[in-house]
Amino acid sequence: MSLNLENKKIVLGFDTQKFNFNEIFSSYLSSIVSGDLSDLHLNLDKTILPDSVVSEKNDQQLEFYKILYKIDPGYDLNNSIKEGTFLKTYKKFINYLSEDIFKEKLVFQARPTLRVQFPNNKAVGGWHRDRDYNHPIEEINVWVPITDAFDTNTVWLESSFDRKDFLPSNMRFGEMLLFDSGLMHGNKINEENKTRLSFDFRLIPFSKYTPSHDSENASSVAQNIEFKIGEYYAVTN
Repeated sequence: MSLNLENKKIVLGFDTQKFNFNEIFSSYLSSIVSGDLSDLHLNLDKTILPDSVVSEKNDQQLEFYKILYKIDPGYDLNNSIKEGTFLKTYKKFINYLSEDIFKEKLVFQARPTLRVQFPNNKAVGGWHRDRDYNHPIEEINVWVPITDAFDTNTVWLESSFDRKDFLPSNMRFGEMLLFDSGLMHGNKINEENKTRLSFDFRLIPFSKYTPSHDSENASSVAQNIEFKIGEYYAVTN
């Protein structure tokens, strides 16, 4: 039986040796960060750090994302370069979710969304449900912190639909948060003086996926990629 997350959220652990995302990010950013990734803001040139709090319209347009998304050549949609270490590890992570957690095929976001939350800022601009931005209601959100995430530098999530009783998801690297896309979530201003790095993605158990999604022409807001298999989505073996 597939995992049921309707109007629910859960936190699960995973093998950090097998899925060494922190090591991958640390290695990639080693020329910038002299210490822990959570001190990233202390190592960046001020011209790269945002000078105002992000909004819903620009939260994926920070200068730092021009650096961060180069972590893997597979993010460049304008060429045919094969995937690098990060996206290959991500695909293995998806297969783990498919085989061990959901126990069925998954339709999943082909390239996860990368996030940074600097001190005195947010990672996402507003409280939202992904379905408010054209996403299918069957989607499940998966959020994976690369650094420890706590209090004001983590995701805040309501306990059930429309409660708006937001609480922080205090987590460490090696944990992932899975939740119904109908649960409202967002950020508060980061007052922890620690940068939070994370990635997130969306998936749909294959048993709940309907082919009609491929003909609805809905697209992601940030990159205008259609919610179709072969575009925004891929499918596990």
